[in-house]
Amino acid sequence: MDDEDPEDMDDSSGEEPEDDEEDGPKGKLNDRQKMLYDHYEMIVEEFGMFDQSAKGNGAHYAPAKLNPFVKEGMVCSNCVFFVGGQGCEIVKGIIEPNAICKLWIIPENLITIKK
Repeated sequence: MDDEDPEDMDDSSGEEPEDDEEDGPKGKLNDRQKMLYDHYEMIVEEFGMFDQSAKGNGAHYAPAKLNPFVKEGMVCSNCVFFVGGQGCEIVKGIIEPNAICKLWIIPENLITIKK
């Protein structure tokens, strides 16, 4: 048997692995949603996060009490950008789990269509 140090056998490059699309935030998105996700990420990287206003740099954020789509599952907590608690990857400020904005990207399996 060899006396090699197990740490020497680690073949990782030290870089963080890419999000596995199956398990990552984009895992259950359709192709259009994946492209939209990538574009929002690029916009935020270039210009900074969106604010909550209805102005040109705003997300048109609507707090939970004004969200008419809660029963359909169109809420921040179902969005791929929601980071838990009260945060968002792309919109500044406190984000309520049952709020909504115009930038949402929600996997289709989390949206219920009214009949």
